Amino acid sequence: MDAQQPRQWGVTNPISNAPPTEADLKLNDDLVKALKAQDNFESPEGIENRQKVLRHYQRVTEAFVKRACKAKKCPESTVESAGGKVFPYGSYALGVSNPGSDIDTLLVAPKHVNSHDFFAFFEQTFREMSDAKDIGFIVPAPDAYVPIIKMEFRGIDIDLIFVSLPSISSIGPDFTGVDKNMLRGLDDVAMRSVNGIRMVKELLDSVPEPKAFRYAVRAVKLWSTQRAIYGNVFGYPGGVAWAIMVARICQLYPKACGATVLSKFFSLMKQWHWPRPVMLKHIEEGSMGLRVWNPSIYHGDKFHLMPVITPAFPSMCATHTITHSTKHVMLEEFNRADSIVSAISLGKKSWVDLFERHTFFTKDHKYYLSIIAACRDRKSYEGFNGLVQSKVRLLCKGIDDGDAGAEIARPYNKYFERVHRCKNEDQVEAVTKGHLTYLLSPEDTLALQKSPESAGDDHIIHTATWYIGLTLPEGPGSKSLDISFPVADFKRLITGTDSYDENTMSVNVIYTRHYDIPPDCFQPGETRPTKSTKDKKKKTVKAPKRTGTEAGLDVRK
Repeated sequence: MDAQQPRQWGVTNPISNAPPTEADLKLNDDLVKALKAQDNFESPEGIENRQKVLRHYQRVTEAFVKRACKAKKCPESTVESAGGKVFPYGSYALGVSNPGSDIDTLLVAPKHVNSHDFFAFFEQTFREMSDAKDIGFIVPAPDAYVPIIKMEFRGIDIDLIFVSLPSISSIGPDFTGVDKNMLRGLDDVAMRSVNGIRMVKELLDSVPEPKAFRYAVRAVKLWSTQRAIYGNVFGYPGGVAWAIMVARICQLYPKACGATVLSKFFSLMKQWHWPRPVMLKHIEEGSMGLRVWNPSIYHGDKFHLMPVITPAFPSMCATHTITHSTKHVMLEEFNRADSIVSAISLGKKSWVDLFERHTFFTKDHKYYLSIIAACRDRKSYEGFNGLVQSKVRLLCKGIDDGDAGAEIARPYNKYFERVHRCKNEDQVEAVTKGHLTYLLSPEDTLALQKSPESAGDDHIIHTATWYIGLTLPEGPGSKSLDISFPVADFKRLITGTDSYDENTMSVNVIYTRHYDIPPDCFQPGETRPTKSTKDKKKKTVKAPKRTGTEAGLDVRK
């Protein structure tokens, strides 16, 4: 009788079934040590704190659902049995969270409670049931691509999304998750919301060696963060997409240890035949009328540059935000990482070299755009900040897709918050255009937060600034950059929203040279670029006087 055939992991046969060698295991031990040195593992106290936070969210969820049902005058029996449950997903559920990770969380409610109730009642319920000193911030974003409430509680960031199951009237403690049969009747927003928890289960079921997968995912997450190529909102893969990519390598090398998976990850990703999708299983077609990723049917799916497909039905593209510029940057980083890992295997480099910090502000660019969101009202600032951040990649895409004259428009995947104290409107205007003359020190900012009345009649302006690194083509006939159209479109996307208040908010896009990047963008020990003699002789900006240095016109090298 034939021996039982080994399971095929994924959509193809493996490349190698070889177990790890002694040298592989030594590299893996060194990798784990390097990750621990980078504080990449949660402490027992940290794990316990996260568990307590999730239990608290569960209690709040049950109270919130009851409140929403009572507001709708549901029968008392319905109110008492409605329930509701919180499910973590993302890095926490995959077992790869670190001390700085947020917890992606889905609140599942029965059919009586809808998204409007979530934004109307949850925050109030949470504040009533929580110690005020434990709450860092609560920022609802009902108009986001996936409506969300961003929160900080007991030092942990929580991204809380919501789904109501139209076929379920009661969600009790024994409710284990959302299966395929519960998807009927969900709209596109609800489908995007519920996909996370279903994806985690499918992903973990698709991995042959969970320990190797987790080590490799931790390393890729650290590497992509250090190299500033992490974050879906900025046009890079997020945690889910990176995890799926690593899981695919695990399937191709089902017996490999974490270090080998990591090495093969870089060597295969740099030569992947994009836009061939990365998939963990064959795409499952359905009969529920739900949209499944399919570039042969859906026009928008054809334009995904580096598609990474979620394994749970209905399959979606987890990397739909990637632009031509961010793809270019990622391919360069894959090549860099592959060469370093090859040197590590030869004993010529160490894992520390792989995790070296990016050089976005120090070496990579001479030209930048600064996107400055300014707000006079602290309460409105967080929401406005989130609105602007969600549109930054669209400005990059507009520069990519148009005829602006830039080869690369690379967004930095973090923003910089600053607080300014101004005496008059002229000073306020200067701050909105990027001037730091009236910037408060961290100490003064903290003192102002403790005693807001100390501001008196001064204007306190809160700003968030994002940076886009520009690479301009070399050679004759390539001396100008005209980004007036993408900048105008970007600003319209923001100022045209209902939440925008022209009396308290502004957004400007400013042309910035490398030697004008503010000091707080640099880490201790980094060398800040200085203005050379050659730079001093150059006319850096050509634009009508009425715009000052605001980008969107003709910027000269």
